[in-house]
Amino acid sequence: MSNIALALLPLALAYIMFTLGTGLKLSDFKIIATNPKAFFVGLFNQVILVPVVALIIVLIATPPPAIAFGIMLISFCPGGVTSNLLTYYAKGNVALSVALTGVVSLLSVITLPILITLAFNHFMQDQAGTISAVKIGVVMFLLTTLPVSIGMLARYKFTQFMTRRSGILNGISGIFFVLIVFAVIASNLELLQSQLTSIGLELVLLIVVLFVVSMLTARLLKLSWFDTKTVAIETSIQNSTTAITLAPIIMGTTVALPAIALPAAVYGVLMYVIAIPVIALIRNKE
Repeated sequence: MSNIALALLPLALAYIMFTLGTGLKLSDFKIIATNPKAFFVGLFNQVILVPVVALIIVLIATPPPAIAFGIMLISFCPGGVTSNLLTYYAKGNVALSVALTGVVSLLSVITLPILITLAFNHFMQDQAGTISAVKIGVVMFLLTTLPVSIGMLARYKFTQFMTRRSGILNGISGIFFVLIVFAVIASNLELLQSQLTSIGLELVLLIVVLFVVSMLTARLLKLSWFDTKTVAIETSIQNSTTAITLAPIIMGTTVALPAIALPAAVYGVLMYVIAIPVIALIRNKE
């Protein structure tokens, strides 16, 4: 991967987060007051449950340190526009999905630096060098919180224009995502060939376990089916682009995407493979 392409990666993430912001408006967050139970179940799942399940899977499977850290990195990331779209197709509570995505994305400026530092110190302790939680926090603010906020402001100031152009904006975002996934795979092709089966199984297990556990807990807490589907999708679908973009920043590389980005690239494909048939099964269920 060229230095220019690697340098453009953060800009691609910033653009993707900007498009997320253009789909948000302040009224979307009213659901926190009108449906607090479903919101806080989803928030707990995203911030606590996902990393815990990922940690259990990694400790049991014992993948190589870089892969283990890469899987944990995915679990720390918020959801994205994808989870909102999948919720729509599943006939779930889109307003709840959007609110969860927005809030968790804004919170990630605090949660990600802390969790990444803890995971790095545990799984990558033999790796030369250290990482700075402050630096990651600043990066997260510049690449996620700030673009989301600017996107929301643009939606507020230029509502009609942003609404009309949402399809084009999201289409470009999708192209960026595909290019990023291919770039990671190309940079780590040999490692992918040797670890594909194990990485794939661990990530499939992560997605499936999160979907099942979140659905069961939501039903036990007596959430409606409408909200249960939404919480399950938000919990099991993470923003892999964030993980891929952070990988070279964490490892301090400017030449190629490091191995810790590989699980996120594989995850970016597998989440669709698993989510689409599951959504087909649950979308019309009452």
